Amino acid sequence: MGDLWDVSFSKDEQPIHTVKISPIWMSKFEVTNAQFCVFLNERGNAVEGGMPWIDLQDEDCLIMRRGRRFSPKRGYWYHPVVEVTWYGARAFAEWLGCRLPTEAEWEYAARSGGRNVMYPNGGMLDRGDANFAGVGGKDSWKWTSPVGSFPPNLLGLFDMAGNVWERCWDWYTEDYYSRSPDTDPQGPTTGAHRIMRGGSWNYSRLNCRTTIRGMNAPDDAVGDIGFRIVRDVE
Repeated sequence: MGDLWDVSFSKDEQPIHTVKISPIWMSKFEVTNAQFCVFLNERGNAVEGGMPWIDLQDEDCLIMRRGRRFSPKRGYWYHPVVEVTWYGARAFAEWLGCRLPTEAEWEYAARSGGRNVMYPNGGMLDRGDANFAGVGGKDSWKWTSPVGSFPPNLLGLFDMAGNVWERCWDWYTEDYYSRSPDTDPQGPTTGAHRIMRGGSWNYSRLNCRTTIRGMNAPDDAVGDIGFRIVRDVE
């Protein structure tokens, strides 16, 4: 794990270290608005951590409520759900008997099984590979793009770079890599922010690297943060 190419503008991707990851299943797409609506229609939009699971009042939210029913806004069924707090993402995962990935699991998956690749596609990311800041070529979306609009990595996982940041389980601290255990690291026991990975439509190519460590408060809901889920292999 870590910045093998010495291109990071932050110290939090150092030191480079090796970890062992237990087997998992990972959703090959980011969770969509349509999928999250099925959850909301069964569980409702509960308040946790002082915020609702999804902020329906924000103009960037792509889900609406009519009466007691939740549905995606027109044309956004298969776009990744956004404006979801970390608590909402965790609740969705647990509803399916799953969980959020640790950042070590996420990086291992983004790097197609731990390969030494800066971007999930294995080369230099361009407009045919991902949805990141700006538009051009295949990247014709100013905001989120439908999941699976770009080629997958070697593990068959889509949108591991760009589209939306993806929430992870771990708390964030800048120096965690200097004390990380070498098997299934879970992150610090406490913190103010949770890890997010992968960059988004709102960030540059460099911010879509496989090793970049983003962070966000667990009670915050943002228009370029989503998530995917994992399940342990029994």
